[in-house]
Amino acid sequence: MKIVIAPDSFKGSLSASEAALAMKEGFQLVYPEADYVLLPMADGGEGMLEPFSFKKGIIPMEVTVKNTYGHDKKAKICIDGDTAYIESAQAVGLPDFTTDELIPIQSTSYGVGELIRYALDHGCKKVLIGLGGSAVNDGGAGLLEALGAMYTYTETFEGSVNLGRLPYIQRVDLTTLDPRLKEIDLMIASDVNNPLTGEEGATAIFGPQKGVRSEDIAVYDQWISQFAALTAAELIDAPGAGAAGGMGFALLAAGGQFAQGAKLIGEEMGLPEAVRRADLILTGEGKSDEQTMYGKVAHYVAELAASCDKPVLLISGSLDHEAEGLLDLFTASFSIMHSPCTLDYALTQAKTLTAKRATEIAKLIQLRLA
Repeated sequence: MKIVIAPDSFKGSLSASEAALAMKEGFQLVYPEADYVLLPMADGGEGMLEPFSFKKGIIPMEVTVKNTYGHDKKAKICIDGDTAYIESAQAVGLPDFTTDELIPIQSTSYGVGELIRYALDHGCKKVLIGLGGSAVNDGGAGLLEALGAMYTYTETFEGSVNLGRLPYIQRVDLTTLDPRLKEIDLMIASDVNNPLTGEEGATAIFGPQKGVRSEDIAVYDQWISQFAALTAAELIDAPGAGAAGGMGFALLAAGGQFAQGAKLIGEEMGLPEAVRRADLILTGEGKSDEQTMYGKVAHYVAELAASCDKPVLLISGSLDHEAEGLLDLFTASFSIMHSPCTLDYALTQAKTLTAKRATEIAKLIQLRLA
């Protein structure tokens, strides 16, 4: 029996590879001779590099870049031959800061542009970049500046551009962008379809979680709109332009193309072919609810399995039993929780609980096949 194990991370407790290993450990107690194919997954957010490190044996490189507020930090990037894998959150991640430390008016995406430039300097012809989990809201101005864009201001500033400087920009020159960008495939992994500005734009929808106060939303949105009009007005309403505080807009302006995060990463990992050859597929995530049905890893894995008429089982940290769509999406769904417990216990014991649940599921399958 060939079993493909392709979970997302269990946020706050298990990385995707740790979750995959725990599921395998549990199943092996019942099916020690099965052929296990472990393909830990991601959708472009935090932890995106980890599956590539696990599957392809890539040792991430550390690069010094600017963080969300322009200070030096170490960020990781994976390079495999002429392909680079970039996780935006490595440079400008929201988890780097407490709520009290967020200063959106000073945010810049410059560090993400530096990671792309690093990939170009290493001869990469394909760059896959995940946009999830960012703390920036600068319309992608910093990213473009790091890639060579030139800004003319009404005042004199030192250092890289940030959100607070956008209203002082009177001219944007993209002809100075790194010419190597025209020679690469720049793929954007994101499931956000929001435009850059407006009621459904980056600032209105995602700004509050990055520290934007309600009274500042309209002001910051106007600043970004003004910047975008000078940069690439035709892209303001493009689906995904509002991803990652406007980095989606900037990457489109630099020649990038959007793709569903889980699908893009799954294809890079060889998941479609693995599913075609499998007898059983296991997937999972930290919490499964209605949001699971909107392009998350588990949903993508289930769709692949359905296309090949293969059984797919969901093993998650918790299940929302009101999410009836899970019943249609998966052959069966399971929570790793066996009894009421504290959140701390659930997080610290996630590996043991996942392996134990996997063993119980394997025994059920064994009984069914007996």
